[in-house]
Amino acid sequence: MTISMWIASIAWVSLVLGYTQRFNRKRHVPLMFFGIFTDILLVLYLQITRSAIQTALEFSLSIPQQIHILFSTIALVLYIPTLILGSKLVRNVGSATTKKRHKGIAVTALIFRTLGFCFMFSMWKG
Repeated sequence: MTISMWIASIAWVSLVLGYTQRFNRKRHVPLMFFGIFTDILLVLYLQITRSAIQTALEFSLSIPQQIHILFSTIALVLYIPTLILGSKLVRNVGSATTKKRHKGIAVTALIFRTLGFCFMFSMWKG
């Protein structure tokens, strides 16, 4: 596995552990924050070192590789409202509706990230 795959694996494990700790805010928030920002920083690193976005937009990769990119991109986009709504809950300015939306979007993001994680191994050229 490449170093990028190891980093993505650590981020994904952090997200899964964060999900399991969703009823314990002191554990949930740091785990999720770490997983989300590790994912975001990894994408930035891949863009800088490998022009990842341009490669994806060329559609020159295999179908499983394109699926990996699609699912992972959806998860990254969903991280934005997840973080916004989650920060409202942490600051105690969110309502029951905020919590419901946060939960729905966050679970959807985790599902897409998990699917992207599974398809990530199609990127392995080793």
